[in-house]
Amino acid sequence: MRTAAIVILLAASSASADAPKGAIKGHVLFEGEPPERATLDRKSDPFCAKQTDTADSDDVIVTKGKLAGVLVRIKNGDAGKHTAPTTALVIDQKGCIYAPHVSGIVAGQKILVRNSDGTFHNVHGKLKGKDLVNKMQAAKAADIPIEATATGGDVIELDCGVHPWMKAFVAVQDHPYFAVTGTDGRFAISGLAPGAYTLEAWHPTLGSKSMPVKIGTGPKASISARFSYKP
Repeated sequence: MRTAAIVILLAASSASADAPKGAIKGHVLFEGEPPERATLDRKSDPFCAKQTDTADSDDVIVTKGKLAGVLVRIKNGDAGKHTAPTTALVIDQKGCIYAPHVSGIVAGQKILVRNSDGTFHNVHGKLKGKDLVNKMQAAKAADIPIEATATGGDVIELDCGVHPWMKAFVAVQDHPYFAVTGTDGRFAISGLAPGAYTLEAWHPTLGSKSMPVKIGTGPKASISARFSYKP
């Protein structure tokens, strides 16, 4: 049996006393042999079958040891009260996948689901097992809004009733201090006041890990952590 691990490497910078300038930057790495990305069977839809750039599973994406699609955040409840942005999060159905696969919002922020494909999709959104939306969406049709009474720590799940391989996850925070890693595994969180926090890394397939961090007013500090798992 192969053994692998996710490693979170980050550096916590100092913040000045007059403004919240603290920042956390780092990478999320995947150690060991990554799972092979399965080629999706999309022959049921001729349009989807032609989308070769998005033909592989997006459950776990590792590029040169860097892990994409990890939401890194300050733990909910650790960063005070914040108003939700007025700008909606847009999740696009493009190439017969949901993009992004993993994203985050502040509680109260709206979500819009777009269909940029030349085929029908069925937008099915759930929160805690209950349906938020379940609507057909024609090619290039108007965006479908999703409004949910969600709180920090909730996860809104999306799938497509027509194409079962299409899935997306929206993690909900009670603050704006979060980031999602790209193919380079990098993340950056800024605007933090001095203080002690808990930093969390969350992946919908691989799970989560937390670690204490401290933003000070002095020199930068370096912090490392490891999350191991067996595939």
